[in-house]
This record gives sequence, C-alpha cells and structure tokens, in this order.
Amino acid sequence: MRKMASHDNEVYSSDVFRILADYEIARSTRYPNPLGLLEIEMTPSTSNEEALRAAYTVFISALNGHLRSVDITSAAGGNEFRILLPSTNSAGTETVCERLLSIFRNKFDTDFGSVAFSLQIGAASHNGGSSLTSAELFQNAEAALKQSKLKGSNTYVLIS
Repeated sequence: MRKMASHDNEVYSSDVFRILADYEIARSTRYPNPLGLLEIEMTPSTSNEEALRAAYTVFISALNGHLRSVDITSAAGGNEFRILLPSTNSAGTETVCERLLSIFRNKFDTDFGSVAFSLQIGAASHNGGSSLTSAELFQNAEAALKQSKLKGSNTYVLIS
C-alpha cells in the first residue's frame, strides 16, 4: 500500500486508512482486543506565511515521531487527522491524547520561523469483541471531537 508522503511525513489516504481500519476492527471483533480511535483537528498559528505553509509537514513529522509504528495515521481532510490505535484500551487511548497535547503545547521551529499548534481531540475506545462495530467507533470519535471543540483549544474528550 502506498502512503501519501515519505519518511517522517507518512500518512495514509482516507481510502487506505478505511481499509486498514476495517481490517483492524474485524480482527478486534473476532479476537477480542481493545482498539482506540482519535479524531484530531489541528490549527496552526504563526506570524509568517511561509512557516504556516510548512506547518502541515511539521505537524505530521512530530505526530509520527511520537506514535508507535503499528498506529495508523490518516489525513481526513484539511487540518483533520485520524489515528487508529490497535491493542489500546481506554487508559492507553487517554495517555496518547495527553501525550499529544503535551507535545504540541511547544512551538516548533521551521526554516521560516516558529509555528504553534492548538488541538482538539475526539477519542473513542472499545474493548473489542462482538459488540464492536466500525460505525459505532467512528461515530463515538466524531461525537467526542464535537464535545472537545465545545471545551476549547488543547482539549480532548474520550468516549468508551
């Protein structure tokens, strides 16, 4: 499967992400194993237009640098991202949310100046088994993201 970008800036397209997510969800349903899903909305801020253009690449690089190799990342469109967390229970999903908020509290330097990010994260977690459905996992993550947006910048909401 082909990724959209190379090296540290790797994210899957939405189509490939969906195929991989459906596979992991089916596996987690058949062999009960926890699963987490993050819906992230990222907003970059900088006073420099060139640094703003570099923000997407900086964000993806930092994100991939702090995730496991088994975690599946997708650009969901614009400044929205999805991350599927195989074998991750609700405590682990919450830990990932807190880690990402901690990492992106800092400014990142680019060749054109520094850029800061604010995040809203919607997270869903399920213990696996026959009650797990793809639709429910994605709906819970989207609902959690809406709640996070109501709370404000640099927040997350977890629905499990």
